[in-house]
Amino acid sequence: MGPLSATRYYSRELSRRLAHYARVRRHGYPDHGSLEQAAETILAERAAGGIESGGHFHGVWPRDLCFAARGLVTAGYQETVATTGDWLVSQLSNVFYTDFHTDASVNAATPAEGVDTFPALVLLLAEADRLEYHAESIATLAALHDRKFVDSNRGLVTGAGSSWWDSAAAPREAYNTALLLAAARVLESREIPTVFTGRSAALREGLGRLWNGSYFDERRGSSVLACDANVPVLYFGLVEPSVAETIVNSLGVLETPNGLRLRGASFSPREVHPFFLLHRDYHTQIWPWNSFAYAVGLRRYGFDARARREVERVERCLAPVGTFLELYRVTGKPYVKRGYAAVGDFMVAAALWRELQSL
Repeated sequence: MGPLSATRYYSRELSRRLAHYARVRRHGYPDHGSLEQAAETILAERAAGGIESGGHFHGVWPRDLCFAARGLVTAGYQETVATTGDWLVSQLSNVFYTDFHTDASVNAATPAEGVDTFPALVLLLAEADRLEYHAESIATLAALHDRKFVDSNRGLVTGAGSSWWDSAAAPREAYNTALLLAAARVLESREIPTVFTGRSAALREGLGRLWNGSYFDERRGSSVLACDANVPVLYFGLVEPSVAETIVNSLGVLETPNGLRLRGASFSPREVHPFFLLHRDYHTQIWPWNSFAYAVGLRRYGFDARARREVERVERCLAPVGTFLELYRVTGKPYVKRGYAAVGDFMVAAALWRELQSL
């Protein structure tokens, strides 16, 4: 990103965030009366609008849609997920944007490419039964993703790019590798040939390099307990039951009466992009979509009581607001601080909640 495009990006991003912050401070969040009604309304509106993430996050984010796909399909929107997946494939070329707009000139709400865009696309297409239809394009995109982001010698996705936390300056190696492993397993199971065919074992071994005996480190050189390094492996079922149990026990350290905190410590100023310096603490707050993905993973591995407890904690905090928030404070109140307000009507949280209702 050159100086001019970076200036345009940050100007647009600042305007977008401040406008949303002002609306929330003045009008609050939309109250749908109940979480059931909120989920129904949010998913219907997002499906009608091409499954945008919601709030001030305009455009379609493959990352969000990847985790929302099961819930959307369960709610009856498989055709919409398929159509959106088809459109995303048509938009991809040599740049893996983090989000996509009908006006391609404003693609990407973050300055870096989306290192998880390709695996997220694979996973959402699989949920919509459109993966085989795009087999040729997927093979081409797989080769490009491999060249851009993957260290084949280590079996790790080490390339820089935006992912689970687009504010982080360093690559999210555990999360990025886990998501690629999930996608590679799907591609292999569907017998769709790509450069990742036969490489699931190597990716699993690479992810194992980040295992510290209790949980997966977020990246080499950092042992901070972080949900993005561990919740996806539970959600996608990437580890053996004994490993899952160890991860769940470790994540218990992050549990609060109002839900699971996202990270064991705030990022240091050097660990975030400058634009996020005032909000480094929001990584230590509670993100409902992370909690719901965690609950799905808990259910997958048989921790039903813990899953119910996590969901009940989050529902208790969301119910008074009447919508699905992007995040809220450990106190249970919406995160509204210094020019940034958590998004309301957040699609991925509503979709994951809907998925949980079907289990």
